[in-house]
Amino acid sequence: MWSAREKSALVESLTEAGPNAPTLCEGWQTRHLAAHLLLRGQEPWRLTPLPWAPDAADRLIDDVADGLRERAAYTDAVETFAAGPDGANPMRLVRGRADEAMNLLEYVVHHEDVRRGGPEPLSPRELPAPMLDDIWRRLGQFAGFAFRSAPVGVVLVVPGGRRRRARSGAVSVALTGGPLEQALFAMGRRGAAQVQVTGTPDAVTAFEAWAAL
Repeated sequence: MWSAREKSALVESLTEAGPNAPTLCEGWQTRHLAAHLLLRGQEPWRLTPLPWAPDAADRLIDDVADGLRERAAYTDAVETFAAGPDGANPMRLVRGRADEAMNLLEYVVHHEDVRRGGPEPLSPRELPAPMLDDIWRRLGQFAGFAFRSAPVGVVLVVPGGRRRRARSGAVSVALTGGPLEQALFAMGRRGAAQVQVTGTPDAVTAFEAWAAL
């Protein structure tokens, strides 16, 4: 499965980066990302937003991350994330297609959070074509949500011919880039995503102003 492959690659990059490296997630170092991934994989219910405490999940991640400042504790957390839930954990039941649906975009985007988060971002990776196809397919399930508040229509275009309407509108922009770059943009890493926005001047201006929020 592509999610398992990407998880292994993400674990390798997290381990190499250490606990205090910058990421694309504003305010997060790699230890915060490790805390998020660990909680999401082991106890995702603890990250559920609560109406009476909307920042509770963020505070929990910060608390866990505070305990991962040292390399040994951080390494243990990354290794626990890599191993996955143990036999007593109900999350162990998430397997196969469900795991792929839940985790592929999560892992590829967070991997780029590590790879591109420093002062000298690493170059985009050459991923296998079937994996890019799967990323594109998973992105289709998310794009409508990601662009729901855009002020104009949005059409996602992959160089070579594939396209998908993410939002309808009287006027639209085309967002052109590879599937991984499209996923980065849709999931909020807009400055790091290598995409091109085209359309009428007014539509592009409106979209770029919205995307900068």
